[in-house]
Amino acid sequence: MKIRLMKKLLLLSLVSLFVGFQVNGQTLKDAIDAYNTGLDLVDSDIRAAIESFKKSYEIASKLGAEGEEVREQAEIQIPGLYFDLAMGYYRDRNIPGAISGFEEAIEVAEEYNDAGTVRRSENVLHQLYAIYANTLFRQENNEEALKHFDKALAINPQHARSYLGKGLVYRRLEDAANFRENMDMAIETALMTNDDQILQTAESTARDFFLVRAVRAKGEANYDQALDFLTTSLAYDQEFPETHFLIATIHNEQRRFQDAVNSAQRAIDLSNGTREETAKIYFELGRAYEGLGNTSQACEAYSNAAFGNYEASAKYQMEHVLKCP
Repeated sequence: MKIRLMKKLLLLSLVSLFVGFQVNGQTLKDAIDAYNTGLDLVDSDIRAAIESFKKSYEIASKLGAEGEEVREQAEIQIPGLYFDLAMGYYRDRNIPGAISGFEEAIEVAEEYNDAGTVRRSENVLHQLYAIYANTLFRQENNEEALKHFDKALAINPQHARSYLGKGLVYRRLEDAANFRENMDMAIETALMTNDDQILQTAESTARDFFLVRAVRAKGEANYDQALDFLTTSLAYDQEFPETHFLIATIHNEQRRFQDAVNSAQRAIDLSNGTREETAKIYFELGRAYEGLGNTSQACEAYSNAAFGNYEASAKYQMEHVLKCP
């Protein structure tokens, strides 16, 4: 335990010889004795040490100028010991206890005008709020998780991880508007704080959220809504081939064949997958060229699509529909 003042306070000879100034029967000696008792208790019982320092502070405060030095020394000790108490809970991995402890440390530090301890406590506390919020999230306690993420952000508005956490809660709740707002804030603050991990996670999570919603809308033949979702998804990742592929399939369904060609070709350019993975993209490209009446390009595309799950369908288009050479 680091002691902020190792030396015990000593009575001046004058005070030792005489009773000294008294208030309600309490003297400077009483204030010093209480202070020194606090020092003796620091390593064994922090709570008891705090009470002794508080007693010393109260006595010295009533003594006016005579007790000023003792009061100042006691004042230095008290907020820091509350911080140490909270750190003890943290070291024991008692997160709720540590949160309460640092909240108390901040309250006491503000009372004793200790800005340094306030800052130190807040630096730890906003991270603990986020950690506890993640625990609540895993327990599916969504409302409390959001409250604790907000507590973290009230202390540190640039805590990208808390915005990400809030976004994940809203994803679970299927709240697209709040999901997007918090993912955008996660991305913005991650860029400001150079947090590449959170940046990548937020971007990919947002991309996939709207991609899934697009697939759902497409399955319901709601093509315009699906395109809106895909456009939003692209805002988070312009180079994800699956998004461009899905846009191509919708353009084909809507008979926007040139747009389908453009999107399918973009998906192919971005794809670094296997031939089996790109076969579906070539199949959509073939459909688009077929819709445009460009038989030669359609045949070439279907030829590249004739692999794996798409082999039979591609060959049928080539042999029986287009009668490719």
